[in-house]
Amino acid sequence: MPFSGLKTLGFTDSDILVYEFLVRKGESDKGTVAKGTGIAVDQLDEILSKLVSHGAIEMAGNTISPISPKVFLNKHLRKKEVELELQMAELKNAANELQSVLEPIYSEKKYGLRLEEIFQTFEGLPLMEMETVKMVSRSRQEINIFVERFNWYYKVREELISALDRRVKVKVLLLTYSDENRERVEDMKRIGIEVRRVEGEWRNTRFTISDKSELVFLFWASKTGDSRIYYRPGYTKNPGMVCVFADAFEHLWEKASPL
Repeated sequence: MPFSGLKTLGFTDSDILVYEFLVRKGESDKGTVAKGTGIAVDQLDEILSKLVSHGAIEMAGNTISPISPKVFLNKHLRKKEVELELQMAELKNAANELQSVLEPIYSEKKYGLRLEEIFQTFEGLPLMEMETVKMVSRSRQEINIFVERFNWYYKVREELISALDRRVKVKVLLLTYSDENRERVEDMKRIGIEVRRVEGEWRNTRFTISDKSELVFLFWASKTGDSRIYYRPGYTKNPGMVCVFADAFEHLWEKASPL
């Protein structure tokens, strides 16, 4: 019988019997349903309550009306979809938490080094800029900054001035020099920062190195016009990573044009 398919939605045989009776007969009262299905009234109340919760019927006083199967089933389907979406969200969160715990253990065994020992990540650019300010405040010898336009210069300017007062050597390597950042460049030069512009193609990397011992960095994933898609920025004191970035900076600095 076609109504037996309702078992897949969690209906019992008694639920199906009552719903089928109502669909075939139409609007009824409890006495009629009890007599037509052979189900006792006290048991019928429990079944009707369940069918209402499923959205299969509606009740007004003693009058019981079946809901259109199309409407009822679509609502039930949407409800299940929402439940499954919530379950998937919970599973994803659980999987991400497990990954964050298990992956370092796996990596340490396989490679002999935990990933968090190589670098840490930041949740977005503001935290990267904040950590850069802190790193500049700790510097004692030199600061090397590789940026495009240095739009966040004024966020770190006071710390750079303090670093210069401590006789820290500060170098800034720009990818772009135009009317948009000309004033910033002139201000940097005025306070004692060496500024150069590197020629060549646009690069996907941005970073700041302090005393060749710690590094804040960012890799842009792509560039289309003025839009950017970026990976999460990171911080590291890993000597190998810092050395790679420091060598890259020195190589570009030697080829760059003074401003």
